[in-house]
Amino acid sequence: MLKLPTKLNPALINSSTTKTSGKTSDENTTNGKKSVIIKLENVRKTYANGAVGLRDVNIEIYKGDFKFITGHSGSGKSTLLKLLYGAEQVTDGEVTVNGFNLKGLKGNNLAMLRRKIGIVFQDYKLVPKRTVSENIAFVLMAQGYTYKEIQRRVQPALKMVGLLHKADCFPEELSGGEQQRTSIARAIVNTPPLVLADEPTGNLDPDNAWQVIKILKKLNSFGVTVLLTTHDEQLVRAANHPVLHLQNGYII
Repeated sequence: MLKLPTKLNPALINSSTTKTSGKTSDENTTNGKKSVIIKLENVRKTYANGAVGLRDVNIEIYKGDFKFITGHSGSGKSTLLKLLYGAEQVTDGEVTVNGFNLKGLKGNNLAMLRRKIGIVFQDYKLVPKRTVSENIAFVLMAQGYTYKEIQRRVQPALKMVGLLHKADCFPEELSGGEQQRTSIARAIVNTPPLVLADEPTGNLDPDNAWQVIKILKKLNSFGVTVLLTTHDEQLVRAANHPVLHLQNGYII
């Protein structure tokens, strides 16, 4: 059961155990050491037109981390996130996320990985003819949750992002900040251990941008790993979390 609004049990966030090579992991630490949730080894991404998105990238992200990925437009930020949830495939190298090796991952295995990742987009990607509650519930319906379980999860997710009073509104009735908070609620309603946010504050004014960051920081305090791309240096400084900087496809 989702318990985000009050004291979230960290074990719940990490309860989506990964089964690969006969191993199961549901802890942020192993033998006193932090567990790796994301690992990129010598990753290179080259597109069909010859453009290079990433060059020789090596990264380890640990469970419970909150990291910003910064860089100018075209530096490879979105490419990196797309590799992490399987929207793109690497040209060379290895990408491992939550125990899954993404090289050639497709079908049911890719679907299983994505159930363990909450994705927040810059342009919200809400369904216009569905209410806020229905937009959030849609994810759970697609994953086969029962009606009772969906009802039990949606309201706490709305409360977490401060939108209980907007549950029956349609996206066009919301401000940009409210739409983005709806997309965050949708991303976390199935309690994933990892949240990827691609420029989530890019279309927002400073006040709404900071609201989004505060929600993500609160999730992180419950044990959720957060990886967030942005070009807003002022926001990065205010949030005070570690930064990975991309420049021309390289980690600087």
